[in-house]
Amino acid sequence: MFINHNMPALRTNSQLKTNTGRMNKSLEKLSSGYKINRAADDSAGMAIARKMKTQIAGLNQASRNASDGISVIQTAEGALTEVHNMLQRMRELSVQAANGTLTEDDRHAIQDEINQLKQEVDRISTDTEFNTKALLDGSLDRKSHSSNPLIQVFSANETVGSGSYKVKLAAVPEQARYEGGASSAFGGTDGRVSAGEEGVITINNESVTIYEGETRAEVIEKVRDLCSRVDVAMETKVKDADLTAVGTAYRFVSLEYGSEQKLEINISNSALATALGMDNDVEEKGKDPVLQKVDGFKNTATITYTNHNAIITDYNGFEMKIDLEPAAKQLKAIKDGNTALTDPTNQEAVISVFDAGPMVLQIGANEHQTVGVTIPEMSTKALGVENINVLSEAGAQHAITKVDDAVNLVSEVRAKLGAYQNRLESSIANVDIASLNLDEALSRIEDVDMAEEMTKYTQLQVLVQASTSMLAQANEQPQTVLSLLQS
Repeated sequence: MFINHNMPALRTNSQLKTNTGRMNKSLEKLSSGYKINRAADDSAGMAIARKMKTQIAGLNQASRNASDGISVIQTAEGALTEVHNMLQRMRELSVQAANGTLTEDDRHAIQDEINQLKQEVDRISTDTEFNTKALLDGSLDRKSHSSNPLIQVFSANETVGSGSYKVKLAAVPEQARYEGGASSAFGGTDGRVSAGEEGVITINNESVTIYEGETRAEVIEKVRDLCSRVDVAMETKVKDADLTAVGTAYRFVSLEYGSEQKLEINISNSALATALGMDNDVEEKGKDPVLQKVDGFKNTATITYTNHNAIITDYNGFEMKIDLEPAAKQLKAIKDGNTALTDPTNQEAVISVFDAGPMVLQIGANEHQTVGVTIPEMSTKALGVENINVLSEAGAQHAITKVDDAVNLVSEVRAKLGAYQNRLESSIANVDIASLNLDEALSRIEDVDMAEEMTKYTQLQVLVQASTSMLAQANEQPQTVLSLLQS
């Protein structure tokens, strides 16, 4: 029997410390609800749980990002709904203006309303925003750059891959065009129209009558008004010359480009034609552009032309619209007498397409889990209705076609926005399910089973109480040595 070292008491005390420590940890788990309160509890489990929490937080934010994207799309789509409504009204007005029962004043009133509608379409295009980001001004469309300022890219859809495309402009789009000679004075008193100079001027099937006694200014005003009704511009051959001055040479050009544009002028009185410096009968047509594919396009790609635009398409949905208006304007300037300019014919351009423009939505928890949303420009110019004019029956008929094309374009964009929204809604459902499943997995790793832990805590509580009692018994054992010494 030893008294210097009470080994039973020491062993019992050690066991008591162990049980007390285990009970405290169990109590900590019960009070926090977590199985892992520190790395020492489960180092591997802690690392996995941290990674899962990061992923869950990312997924939850991705879901919110996608919801914000849906809000953007709904904002844009709501604005396009109004654009659709205004285009429908423009078409209704164009159909009304095409009716032969209307007077000139009636068509002017209709044109005034159409002009207001066009201004509102342009305002919606520039002012529609989400969080100060413009949505319909073209800033969210795919970006492109042309090496030649005379050949510009109007748009490139999502099927057009990023990269370089080379084209050559073999023929420039031209307007229907007629240039007269120098005008002379009318034969009447004070330079007014004489009786022998009365007649009818007809341009593209619309007519105006010139009467005796009218001044040159009145005649020119009648002709200019007639031109405005048939989408024709009346200009002077000499820059800044007065249209009403004697000796002025007049030029007539269609507002749009291409072989479908015509300029038919008939003056019933040769004396009137001579005074205006014009021929009695004129028939001119515009010219279509000719654009050639040089590099970057498939052999199956085809090119069609509308006004001053060339549209390159392919069977897989590829569509690139190229704007040739700068080249057309330069050629017109050369023909107007500005010989210092370079002939735009046979010009080449390298067109670079890249994905810097779309609004990129982060719809996943990890890098590159994104979707790009592209929304093209929705101005009257982009829709092709910038210059519609219903001041004549022919102009109204042309306006109907133009507005129909614009309605179809807006419908295509709205359909694409609807597809984006459906995709984002599916993405939200997917990331929400992924987040829920990860939460469930995290719970199995991190959360404590309260029933199991309570059972363990009760067991440890009993062990601590037993250890405490046994320690008291172990401490009493050395007292038996006193009995031995006393005896």
